[in-house]
Amino acid sequence: YVTHDQTEAMTLADRIVVMRAGHIEQIGRPLDLYDNPDNQFVAGFVGSPKMNFIKGRVVGHDARGVVVELAGQEKTRITQPLTGTAPEIGSPKIGSKVIVGVRPEHFGNAGEGDADLVVAIDVIEHLGGTSFLYARTANGDDVVIQRDAAKVPDTSEITVSIRKSYLFDEKGLRLR
Repeated sequence: YVTHDQTEAMTLADRIVVMRAGHIEQIGRPLDLYDNPDNQFVAGFVGSPKMNFIKGRVVGHDARGVVVELAGQEKTRITQPLTGTAPEIGSPKIGSKVIVGVRPEHFGNAGEGDADLVVAIDVIEHLGGTSFLYARTANGDDVVIQRDAAKVPDTSEITVSIRKSYLFDEKGLRLR
């Protein structure tokens, strides 16, 4: 069965083949694609709203992994463990640009995660029990934040957790 509707595919399929420009990007069960995307294309394609992508750069390495500074928020750093990066990708070098991926439902309240960042909220979409906050980071990356709370200030501090974030290199390949 072929569909361009990812919601339909996630609902009906036992296995999904995600293709782009005639090439297979990833094959897997719906939740495996959602929870463990191989690249930025699959991460952004599977899920609604799509995964958020925040620019960053590698500023160091330590025993826990690669240290990433989020663009526009120089004091906001996250250490991402790299346990299984493919040999052809390797560990990113200091100064390399990277992308941190976070699903809308995985942003937490400030102080509850590994790295807090300030966002400016542009629009709040109330959908009953769930609200989506459309916001912008200090460097201009657009993000969507899923919240249960209906009352949110104009500027908000949120947090990113390393356990619930993804790291991609400049080419969009997942760093693990």
